[in-house]
Amino acid sequence: MDDDEISTADSDANPRSPLRTVQVLHALAVAGEGVRLADLAARLALPKTSLFRLLRALEQGGYVTSVNGLHEVGPQAIRLGAALVHNREVPNGVRPAMEWLAGQCHETVILGTFDDSRTQIVYADVIEASNPLRFSIKPGLTKPLYSSASGQTLLAWMPPAQCARYLETVQLQRLAAGTVQSVAALKRRLKQIRATGLAVSVDGMFDGVYSIAVPVFDANGQVPAGLSISAPSTRGAQHEARFATLLKKAGEDISRALGFTGTYPPL
Repeated sequence: MDDDEISTADSDANPRSPLRTVQVLHALAVAGEGVRLADLAARLALPKTSLFRLLRALEQGGYVTSVNGLHEVGPQAIRLGAALVHNREVPNGVRPAMEWLAGQCHETVILGTFDDSRTQIVYADVIEASNPLRFSIKPGLTKPLYSSASGQTLLAWMPPAQCARYLETVQLQRLAAGTVQSVAALKRRLKQIRATGLAVSVDGMFDGVYSIAVPVFDANGQVPAGLSISAPSTRGAQHEARFATLLKKAGEDISRALGFTGTYPPL
């Protein structure tokens, strides 16, 4: 059977077509960069003719972008992914507290949760700053836990056995000038976070970005999320004390909405 015959079999009337669409979008999302048609066809074991037609249809809908023969997820696919993450990870009661916090600090407010591997943080919800000069990030983005204030917050309250396994296997990579450089330094930072209830990162994930974060507790006393304020580093550090006060109030409000009844934060 040649490509044209397979292409006909995979027409829109075929129930496999929706599955092919999801597989293509997933493969492009995992790749994280542009992929050529031949490489994508090999990864998915699909004929190039039918794959090309599917990519063209997805491109017309904004789910794929194609430049110079390289294909990657488009803006509509990114919005879809962000909506899926938001609906799975952000329960009722969280958004009002985030909006209050954003209105008080006028900086970018982020709720970060674990990814499925529990080695990266997913930015589940973002409210961008009202300041013209601001830190901007897309919901749905994932980054290593060690690289950000909210990620380190999740690590600090991770169950001890899980945290120990993470620290034994993590491969630290320098993402910016202030990225933590050793496991020993990361351990010291996690201890300090638990002692103060606050995590602070300067140039940890992106150069020129200051972040401060607090934990969000659920009804079981676990920490499924971190709440952070992010701003240009030249401005953020000047307001650290005020940001800390605002964050602790918002973090406690969200934790109460999730059913947490203990002392916040349990230092």
